[in-house]
Amino acid sequence: MIKTILDEDINKIVINQIQRFAKMYLLVDPKINDDFFFNHDFEFESVVPIRDRQDTVSPDYECLQLCMIKKGATYIDQVVAELKNNKSSAIALIASPYAIKDIQKHISNAMFVSYNADYYILRFYDPHVLIHLVNIFSEKQLDKLLGSIEYWYYWQDSYIELHHKPELILSDINYQITAKQWQKIKISQTYNAYEYKIVKQQKKPLSENQKNTLKQLLDWFYKTTFNKPDQQKMDCIVSYAMVQSEQSHPEIDYNLLDDLIKNQDINQFEYYLNDLDKE
Repeated sequence: MIKTILDEDINKIVINQIQRFAKMYLLVDPKINDDFFFNHDFEFESVVPIRDRQDTVSPDYECLQLCMIKKGATYIDQVVAELKNNKSSAIALIASPYAIKDIQKHISNAMFVSYNADYYILRFYDPHVLIHLVNIFSEKQLDKLLGSIEYWYYWQDSYIELHHKPELILSDINYQITAKQWQKIKISQTYNAYEYKIVKQQKKPLSENQKNTLKQLLDWFYKTTFNKPDQQKMDCIVSYAMVQSEQSHPEIDYNLLDDLIKNQDINQFEYYLNDLDKE
């Protein structure tokens, strides 16, 4: 279902998919960069908006845009390259035997999820979210997520292909998310927030060591605090650990941190971390 595609292979694969289906779809998120359609003269066969079901006020041009690429298009290489550009609003290429209206409706339904009788918007189409969901959801849940979509291509450190047997789902999607999965989804949201903040501060992507350290810390933090972490203390630990993980490979004393979290106020907590820097 999940496959990594080499840079040198992706263009050929996309061209073959367009030959097979006689069309392909480009998913564009104007919230990332609303100049996409002004900066490119791609001649799409058609473009339809995908609306968040809870959003009744945004104009169509601010919604996700699903763009049909017909066989014979001369800009395939440029479109594929856009997926790799983290400043571009092009976020996915989609192949499906179904019509554009079916894909439009499915994506709108797929991001509307329920958990414990409450409803939420799950922006699964965002590559930063999808990279977590493919490791959180079961294969059955991913089948529901993709629905009428047979192939989904996106960029996250490399080109990724998601593939399954497409199925037209006419009703609301019940993912049957477990408590453990919901916790992982919440942790992944926190991870993405920290990643965005840290990358902006250090002006470069997270290293592999930083990624691993951040994942371990957040898993531990949520488990220790029973999914109710103190934001200030978590900010302090993450900030300290991100710097240290680039300078060395320290062993984090989780027992000591556990004691500090439960018994110390934020000032004592910051004092301890600052004192570690001097050692």
